[in-house]
Amino acid sequence: MSVKVFKPQLINLLPDLGYSGVELLSSYLVALTIEKGDVIVKQGSLDKDVFFPMNGKFSVFEKLKIDDSDVVLQTATFPGPSIVGEVSILTDSERTASVMAMEKADCLILTKKKLDSLILDHPVLMVELQKTFASLLYERQTRMTNKVKSIILTEDESVQSRLDKLGKFTGKATIVSQEFANALFEKA
Repeated sequence: MSVKVFKPQLINLLPDLGYSGVELLSSYLVALTIEKGDVIVKQGSLDKDVFFPMNGKFSVFEKLKIDDSDVVLQTATFPGPSIVGEVSILTDSERTASVMAMEKADCLILTKKKLDSLILDHPVLMVELQKTFASLLYERQTRMTNKVKSIILTEDESVQSRLDKLGKFTGKATIVSQEFANALFEKA
């Protein structure tokens, strides 16, 4: 399998890089077939590879400890094309979740070694790629925040009890005057 086959998907996935940016990036990518059940990212790992699943379906899992018991949350399922592993590149930290292939898939990989070369060889391209990663992280965080707020704000009948529950997660939640809200925020 060749990376070239997936350039149209990469251009759609990374539109801010443009055709020439994707062309440059492609020379740093390695193509790999991922089998159903393969774990491409493991929570807690320090590796820094970035994955670009081009097809297939993947699930995200997080492990928590609750009263000395391991609990696994399946937090998302998504199809390719997508980007996986960008968080550890942006934060230089361990993997925050595990990602498993739910079906066979083709995947492009930007290894840490190739990533380091890309930074040295094409720093402007790397800045654009990091902006894409940051935007993706922001979108995911916003989607999760909105989902949690939506659940919390519809559970109870009383507005005050909903705000009290929301406040446990976000900080104090208060009903304010329209004048105060207008002073703080742009009108949507």
